[in-house]
Amino acid sequence: MDGSLRRHDAGFTLVELMIVVTVLSLLTVSVSLGVNRPRTAQAQDWSRFEALHGRMRAEAVLGRAVLGLALTAEGYSWLRRQGGAWAEVGDGGAWRDGVAVLLPFDPGGRVVFTPGGQSTPVRVRFQAGAQVVICQSDGWAPVTCAGG
Repeated sequence: MDGSLRRHDAGFTLVELMIVVTVLSLLTVSVSLGVNRPRTAQAQDWSRFEALHGRMRAEAVLGRAVLGLALTAEGYSWLRRQGGAWAEVGDGGAWRDGVAVLLPFDPGGRVVFTPGGQSTPVRVRFQAGAQVVICQSDGWAPVTCAGG
């Protein structure tokens, strides 16, 4: 052999490159899905609360209705004004771990969402062992959660 490369021996084929790109894409997606998944019941609770608060705010604005969310240490329920009083709508849900409603102070922890986008200020503590996450909103801003 003279050591020179023939034209068809040099480089990779298009099919080989496409297979490598596909495998790398699948690995990237599987890693990103695994990393972003909440790992504890506490993480699932505060993540669910954050999403629920945002959804209720959007529903109140888009539906031009006053909606409510009753928060307790055991769970939450959706509320709607009917005939001047609050009525539960749907099943609501239960928390999986230690939860304390710090704001609002009223019994039942009712958070009210107005069509103008404002809500009752809220502060909820999620605790699992030594880990504590506080979720809060001043009533105008979306809920933010910090801690861990």
